[in-house]
Amino acid sequence: MSQRIDHQYHEINGTRLHVAVSKPTTEHVKPRAQVLCLHGFPEGWMHWRPLMRCMPDVAFYAPDLRGYPRSELVQNGHDVFTLTEDIDQLIDALGLEQPIMLSHDWGGALGWIYAHRYAQRISQLMVVNCTHPRTLVRAVLSFDDWQTLRIPWVPPFQVPYLPERLLSTRIGRKLLELSFTLREGTQGKMDRDLVREIVARFDHTQALYGAIQYYRDVVRTILHKSQRQRLEAIYSQPIQVPVTLVWGMEDGALSDKVAQKSYLDAGCPVDWRPLYGIGHFVDLEAPQLLAQELDRIIKQAPEKTTQAEALRTQTAAHTKTPAQAKRLTAANE
Repeated sequence: MSQRIDHQYHEINGTRLHVAVSKPTTEHVKPRAQVLCLHGFPEGWMHWRPLMRCMPDVAFYAPDLRGYPRSELVQNGHDVFTLTEDIDQLIDALGLEQPIMLSHDWGGALGWIYAHRYAQRISQLMVVNCTHPRTLVRAVLSFDDWQTLRIPWVPPFQVPYLPERLLSTRIGRKLLELSFTLREGTQGKMDRDLVREIVARFDHTQALYGAIQYYRDVVRTILHKSQRQRLEAIYSQPIQVPVTLVWGMEDGALSDKVAQKSYLDAGCPVDWRPLYGIGHFVDLEAPQLLAQELDRIIKQAPEKTTQAEALRTQTAAHTKTPAQAKRLTAANE
């Protein structure tokens, strides 16, 4: 089966977002599932491209999140509240109906928070190598399994403007490339050309500003009492959809021991799916394995009734005799 990747732009929550849409090209073939993909740092939509190629019968919707190249390079709105509101409005703009949310790294953090806020909008949450944010912050503050030392770039990223200025230079972009390739689980598995394509977008300071601002704003949210309380109120609502946590076990930045405690803060069971010999960037290193995990949850997902189908059922029930309506309702339960 063949596929085509189309590129769309949507005005969302005061900013213009780019979305890559991959669907089957075969006429009259309905995609097996709708999957909304949220990328991490410093990736963009294109890091989902290998997965799209592995699953041409699935409809993928992969935005460049707020502040990333191809989307509008805005100066504000990089806090987790605005970012998850962006995602919610994007679901409406794309006409999606309870898609699977597939998220990685920073996108994974947004996926966790989104599922606390808007669980009814998605059918399942699949997170790849991202600890629940509340669990991660607790581990950093308590030095759990050396997590504090595993992410040394977070403090320097709090310095205004300097990190994006340095990383957008030629040498800085080489360092960004190394941040991918040095974190492979098995040397040589990652697509180097794709890594260079991802990093090449950051050829000026503004192109990296939004991506790094995510780190600044999340620290401000944690330190600012009212913002922290707002986030805690969101976490107090247990996630109400099935959650799968796929983990490349050679991730040196995020502890798998800490990540396995994510269910405590998610407020729900979390299906732990370890991938041995794979590093942090599962989607770039082992897209076939990630496709297998996604295929598994697609096959396990119960069939859902669309709003249009529900309306037709309601209308049919009203136009039939009480006995017929009772039988129709029972058949749909």
